Amino acid sequence: MNLLSLLETKVYAVTAVGSTPIQGMSIDSVSGFITTITNIIIIVGVGLVVLFLAIGFVKYVTSGGDKAAVDSAQKTLTYAVIGGVGLLLVYGLRTLILGLIGGDVSQIESY
Repeated sequence: MNLLSLLETKVYAVTAVGSTPIQGMSIDSVSGFITTITNIIIIVGVGLVVLFLAIGFVKYVTSGGDKAAVDSAQKTLTYAVIGGVGLLLVYGLRTLILGLIGGDVSQIESY
């Protein structure tokens, strides 16, 4: 027995007593957590992109040739498209991060 063995303490993992998992979410690893969070971001983001595209098209159709209204509609459509590109970047970053940490990229859950 040496001096270092006297300083060592054994640590054991223990599950939390009384903890219950969130219903419908199977998060059991870091890759599962990343996948769940990015899925939520993508689902909400796609909904917002579709909503703002619809708003932009309605503004454009109802502008009646008014220069300010047409500019407002074009800005709304532009921002919606930029948001869609941002969602593609989120999806790509998720795939990249899961590949780097060794997560299973082939089983990315889709809703």
